[in-house]
Amino acid sequence: MSKGKIVTIGKSEIVSETSGEKVNPKSGKPYANNWTYFEHGSGNFKSGIWDCTAGSWEHNHPKLEFCYIVEGSVRIVEKDGPVHEYKKGDAFVVPKGAPVTWIVEDYAKKIFVSAAHLEDEGE
Repeated sequence: MSKGKIVTIGKSEIVSETSGEKVNPKSGKPYANNWTYFEHGSGNFKSGIWDCTAGSWEHNHPKLEFCYIVEGSVRIVEKDGPVHEYKKGDAFVVPKGAPVTWIVEDYAKKIFVSAAHLEDEGE
């Protein structure tokens, strides 16, 4: 357990961990792991590491999410919109409620920060 209050993603104690196949994949058998290193007591804000094997799935983002790709690559297809390609070193934000399709060709690993409720969710 850390003696300080600062949490170092990937090095501090893991708060929670989940693993499993993505529900209703569009292609492949994507398997994802999620390691949460920080979670606010309200449950509205958390940060950690996520990785996933090859495949694709539709996802309606329940939270605003900042992502930074640390390994591999992803494509994100907006419903009725553009296709975005991200690789190691790229960062992006997915708005809360955005209906998208995630596509992982081989493997992807990201650092994430997500927020469920913000005081002003205006765009």
